[in-house]
Amino acid sequence: MAFDDGPHLKTDLAHFNQNYDNYPKISLIGVVCRGTQLLSVCKGMIQVDGLDSTQEILKMYKSNPYRNEIRLFMIDSPTLGGFNIPNPFEIYEKTKIPIILLPDRKPKSVMSEIYSKVFPEREEQIKILKKLPKLESLIVSINQDPKISREIFFHAIGITKNEIVDLLNHLSEFSAIPEPLRLAHIVASSYISSTKY
Repeated sequence: MAFDDGPHLKTDLAHFNQNYDNYPKISLIGVVCRGTQLLSVCKGMIQVDGLDSTQEILKMYKSNPYRNEIRLFMIDSPTLGGFNIPNPFEIYEKTKIPIILLPDRKPKSVMSEIYSKVFPEREEQIKILKKLPKLESLIVSINQDPKISREIFFHAIGITKNEIVDLLNHLSEFSAIPEPLRLAHIVASSYISSTKY
């Protein structure tokens, strides 16, 4: 099951929106595939820079009709909706399903340091970011055109790098991004506006 967030406006971020109790909400899309075959698409909502992404992911997983077939979670980076930090350790503990976090590029700075400057009071989220396994990388070739390859980066929980190599080589059909996550991104990108709640 792959998760990606819809776009948000720069002005939605906490740096510009000091009313922390009234953050806007954006879409969170979950996609379930059997291999590269699309089975299900579901939609949740999370707050920009909020604290609700972990519970929303668990809710979407538990309510999915294909939940018994889900063998892996893929999340688009360690942060969703600006700085809404999903807790991959809690998700893994409650579901026993491995997780990979796939940022679209190698971070230029340490995420926990950036986050702690914006939200120094959020000790639990800072601990999550500091606890993440080291960022790994590998070169993935696209199945539709093996001459095209790209380096991708990931944090892995509950799964080995060797297992990830096999999975990503199988799932990277049209892009170096695994097909479930690519589909989640396409769907999430269609939700162009955030909503107040």
